[in-house]
Amino acid sequence: MTAIPLQVGIILLKSYQLLDAAGSIDSLTMLTPKYLQAIAAPSSYVSKAIPMNFHYISDSLEPVAPASGPLQLPTCTYATCPPLNLLFLPGVPLDTQFTQELVEFIQKCVQEVDIVMSVCTGSIVLAAAGVLNGKKASTNKSVQKFAVQNFSQVHWTERGRWTVDGKFWTSSGITAGMDMMAAFLMSHYDRELVKWTHKIAEFVPRQQEDDPFTWILEENEQ
Repeated sequence: MTAIPLQVGIILLKSYQLLDAAGSIDSLTMLTPKYLQAIAAPSSYVSKAIPMNFHYISDSLEPVAPASGPLQLPTCTYATCPPLNLLFLPGVPLDTQFTQELVEFIQKCVQEVDIVMSVCTGSIVLAAAGVLNGKKASTNKSVQKFAVQNFSQVHWTERGRWTVDGKFWTSSGITAGMDMMAAFLMSHYDRELVKWTHKIAEFVPRQQEDDPFTWILEENEQ
């Protein structure tokens, strides 16, 4: 019986932090049949692979310039995006303007998907759409004060690499997103397969409470 592919949507906004998305999406990709077969993974792992389709979403199909790296090509728009299982938001600059079309798309998606993930200031986008009201969430510690002052209806978590509240998985800065994705994959898919991909990537994920950056919060108070 052929497994139904996991439908993953990544929102591409101008000047988004490329590594916020690339690190976590690469971790997902490493679980797919195509990737595992390409690297000649043992058949015992290939048999546990997770089919996935990735949808790169923007307001048009015009290329999007991230904060660094090459232009990114959307595969669908807010209007044409197919139903998703997982919605992923990388971080963006704090002065990013959120259009009504984007806000409505996020609000609609949140009602339909199984999982919503954000890395760094991606949670600010979710907060601006009003979908984190009353929920616990993480963001980059350098913008913690901004988040609290501008989105007081969200219960911003100060400590920890990431926060889980229902379907919402929100992380602190870039590498915390990779740690969060590792924890998500370990809790949802075959643990031995996930750990094997960590070995291939030479990646040792930190645990949720293993947070060496809490000093940033103290620095911001000075």
